[in-house]
Amino acid sequence: MKNRFLVVALIIFAAVTVSAQQLPKLYLINAEKVAGIKRNASNNKATTESIKQLARQADKLLQQHFGSVMDKTIVPPCGNMHEYFSLAKYYWPDPTKPDGKPYIRKDGQKNPDNDKVSDDKNFDAMISAVHTLSWAYYFTNEEKYASKSIELLRMWFLDTATRMLPNLNHAQVRTGIDTGVSTGIIDAHEIPKVTDAIGLLASSKSWTKADEQGLKAWFTEYLNWLRTSKNGKKEGAAKNNHGTFYDVQIVAIALFCDENDVADKMLQSAFTRMANQIEPDGKQPLELDRTLAMSYSTFNLEAWSQLANAAETKGVDLWHYQTADGRSIKKAIDYLQPFITDGKKWEYPQIGPYKTYDFYRLLLIAADKFKDEKYKQQADKIKDSNKNIFTKLFYE
Repeated sequence: MKNRFLVVALIIFAAVTVSAQQLPKLYLINAEKVAGIKRNASNNKATTESIKQLARQADKLLQQHFGSVMDKTIVPPCGNMHEYFSLAKYYWPDPTKPDGKPYIRKDGQKNPDNDKVSDDKNFDAMISAVHTLSWAYYFTNEEKYASKSIELLRMWFLDTATRMLPNLNHAQVRTGIDTGVSTGIIDAHEIPKVTDAIGLLASSKSWTKADEQGLKAWFTEYLNWLRTSKNGKKEGAAKNNHGTFYDVQIVAIALFCDENDVADKMLQSAFTRMANQIEPDGKQPLELDRTLAMSYSTFNLEAWSQLANAAETKGVDLWHYQTADGRSIKKAIDYLQPFITDGKKWEYPQIGPYKTYDFYRLLLIAADKFKDEKYKQQADKIKDSNKNIFTKLFYE
């Protein structure tokens, strides 16, 4: 009971002080929106409960061990343990070859042996934890959450003993084929969450000028690698979800590094990307060609939602943009909706389970962006699938 009252008191304190604080620099969600959620939290029972739940999740992370790139047991092709290293997700040994090499592709079928290299799991775990801890700090003003988040950022990006070098030269190595491939850049598709987390941590007493400068230096170097390396340029030219998530990384990181011209140029090219990816009826042909067609269609829309949110910070409206023949984010959401919420028969491959909660979030965002209650009504049909505290906090 005592802890419950303490959390409520912290929420009230956070709400009172938010108006006096500068808005955090965010790219994946509107800063004024989240400031309003924080300011009104004490008057909203559902929000209060969500913040308490977020705090409980953050508490579990405080004592948890997190690995770095130095924890892998297999040395990357270049021999430098500070290099990020992962194996191609859908590549398997060729049964017709004595040593299985070169590996062959089985789209949509993950090779479990790839888990023997730990960098991708450790990277994802760090990003998820930093995201959760930083938001818990923002909504409660509890310094312990910021301190742990900053500790993880330092470990992964700054400490000379444990830091990852700012490139993905050896991401998703295809055994017997290469030492890293452009499509491996998708491994970092959630890294924009880190740039948002940094914006949330700026008011923490644990945050230092050296942290700010060091992270900007790391991300500036990584941005340069994305834009100039052979793999980076090839991924930028990808026509499917890989290209969209590449754009999200470029825009969010460029904005964080104050490279506004880079962000502006990328956002202008997004109009062409949308026209090339989405059909007038809302289909996404390059995602429908996959063996997990529904999942990848949703995955690409997640990238578009992030890119459109980041674009809003620059006054660019991708949410409402529509080509002359009707191609748009809205049309792509509308195409998928009856298959996911109304039971309409899916006529494309989907060899694995579909996670409806990913589309649930997209429907709630659509209700907010398009000011159309029908999306909320459709979302309510699959509401029980929602497992994400941030969806509840920001959109329900």
